[in-house]
Amino acid sequence: MLLGFVMADSNLRDFYGRIYRIQKRHREGGGFEAAGTLGRAYFQPPPSRSHVAPVLRAIVMVFTAVTLVKVMILSAIGPHDYADRLSMLRQGDSLDRAGAVVMVADPVTTFLAGKIAALRG
Repeated sequence: MLLGFVMADSNLRDFYGRIYRIQKRHREGGGFEAAGTLGRAYFQPPPSRSHVAPVLRAIVMVFTAVTLVKVMILSAIGPHDYADRLSMLRQGDSLDRAGAVVMVADPVTTFLAGKIAALRG
């Protein structure tokens, strides 16, 4: 009889230890999600794995925006006037010269501006 009591006691200690660990995990924000249910993971997006992607995305967006501005200006005023305005920027102060470097008509810009000019007629 004494042996049965000791075994029940060790089982109870094991049981209460499990309950304590579960309650501790719940207090810390963890939980259990049964298969087939809409739990916390369904409503919250997974954490991002890298901080490089948003920075890279921002850089690509800036380059795209600058290229589109150059395309619109080049298609609106034409390549001859665009080159004249770039030469005037190159003769200005340091900020104007930096703007001239950014606004140089690269192959992508000239190609897209040509396509837009062709669509305009």
